[in-house]
Amino acid sequence: WNIAAINNNPFEYWITHDDPAYNKMMDAVQEFIENPGDGDVKVSEVFTPAMFDELERNMIAVGWDGVAETRQRWESDYKNRKIISQFMKDGELG
Repeated sequence: WNIAAINNNPFEYWITHDDPAYNKMMDAVQEFIENPGDGDVKVSEVFTPAMFDELERNMIAVGWDGVAETRQRWESDYKNRKIISQFMKDGELG
C-alpha cells in the first residue's frame, strides 16, 4: 500500500515472504485499511494530546518555524479526523 509519500513506514510495501505469521499480519493490516469499521477512531485517540504536546516541545527545542501554525492545524483539523478514512487515505496529505 502506498497511500502516502515514500517514508519509513513498515506497512508501505508488502513483500512476498514465506513466513505465515508475516503474511497473516499483512493480511490483517490490509483488511483494516480497507475496512476499519469501529477502529476508524479519531486521530487524537491514537496520537494523544500528551503526545502532541511532547512533539510541540521538541519542535520548539530544535527551533522549527511554524510551531504555532502546526498547533492551530492540529486543534482545528487533524486531531478530529478519523484515523483511516479521513487521515491516512487523504490524498492531500500523502
